Amino acid sequence: MKIKCPDCSTSYDIKPQVLGDQGRSVKCARCGNRWFVSPKQEPEDEDLPLDEEPEDEDAANWAADGEEEDRESAADDIPDEEEEEEDDTPPPPPPPPPSRQAEADNADPGAEDDDKPVDIETLAKRPKIKVNPNKFKRNRIGAIFNWLMRRNYRRVAGIGLFAGSIAICASVVMLRDSIVKQAPDLASLFEAVGLDVNLRGLEFRDLRTFHELQEGEQVLVVEGSIRNILGENTSVPAVRLSIRGGDLQEIYAWTVEPRTKVLKGLDETRFRTILADPPSDASDIQVRFIDRGKRQVVLE
Repeated sequence: MKIKCPDCSTSYDIKPQVLGDQGRSVKCARCGNRWFVSPKQEPEDEDLPLDEEPEDEDAANWAADGEEEDRESAADDIPDEEEEEEDDTPPPPPPPPPSRQAEADNADPGAEDDDKPVDIETLAKRPKIKVNPNKFKRNRIGAIFNWLMRRNYRRVAGIGLFAGSIAICASVVMLRDSIVKQAPDLASLFEAVGLDVNLRGLEFRDLRTFHELQEGEQVLVVEGSIRNILGENTSVPAVRLSIRGGDLQEIYAWTVEPRTKVLKGLDETRFRTILADPPSDASDIQVRFIDRGKRQVVLE
């Protein structure tokens, strides 16, 4: 293979095996210039064909001198190349031209890293990416809010109003005793819808009304029980009884006071009263609690 020095144009004949597969740097024995030679480089065209001879004597002498210089230069260059082969460290590549050097300086340094093979151990030692869970939480809340905003406002408002009304009605029914204590006039409203209001914690049980003869006269007997429905001691008030006619108008009323004044929790007591000469047009009897102090008939 024939190579030529780019500075002094001195030619050398070398073996391609000396350059290797990747090429190498060589040194001119004449001018000392170094340049990089690739094994794929095309051989330099010879100035004169081998079968042609110089036309004149000067040309023949020039050719002879050139061949002698080529042999000397090749002889001087081959030992230099052999010394360079002994060095295990490959020589650095030749510096690029000024224009390529500027492009190399402006190039992204990460491009070279992309060409390099990836080291698995290096990837394993990279710090883990921290994920902020609050970010996804905020995004989820925002998505729910946007979904609600897209719904029909009237439908949502109607459902909310209906649910609120049910909740208010349930609260009034459950707390009707406390409400009547604060506003007694509302007791009739609860009774009108069929809800009993028990402010005393007592109730009547086993009420009975019947007629019987005493000393040849017919009397009206009313008896029953009073039960404490609370788990604490409760004062027993008086009992008011009223006789009503067919038009539900009150005809006669009287009051009795049970002997038991205080009932223990979940306890009960009996009462009995007798009305002599009851009205003949009596239809029913109404019984309710009132405060003690208005005694009309002694309990027997």
